[in-house]
Amino acid sequence: MMALLSGCEMESASPAVGVELAAVTLPKLGGDPISFSQFRGKVLVLNFWATWCGPCREEMPALQALSERLNSDRYRVIGITVDQDLNLVREFVLKYDIDFLQLTDSSMAVASDLLGVEAFPQTLIVGPDGVVKLSIVGSQAWNEPAYFEPLLAVGEEME
Repeated sequence: MMALLSGCEMESASPAVGVELAAVTLPKLGGDPISFSQFRGKVLVLNFWATWCGPCREEMPALQALSERLNSDRYRVIGITVDQDLNLVREFVLKYDIDFLQLTDSSMAVASDLLGVEAFPQTLIVGPDGVVKLSIVGSQAWNEPAYFEPLLAVGEEME
């Protein structure tokens, strides 16, 4: 398994690895529900975050850059906020020009109950088969080649 980690951050033995996400549905920040089954065939970068989390806020521009760099036919970056106050999330994404898809999990039913997310930010890499392949805890420099090139390789390995 490739390490996409830096310094003190560590890959977790997350209960999320191996979970099938096809049946999971979450609302978009705008309210309409989205099922993960619609992303079958793409590698997903799911980032669990919150506006009250400093490392999450710092990581967002790098995730935006990653989203712009990746081929949208094969990859999709998705933010999943666990914030209770969605107005704060809307203000944040507008202020920092974050335009990749944002979903909400205010009750943490998916983040905590299904996937065992306990720290933020946490990023899950989901294969084209809809199964979580990798869990990464901590803020990452997704706009640096050392991070996005291994991600591309992970996507190629999963084909």
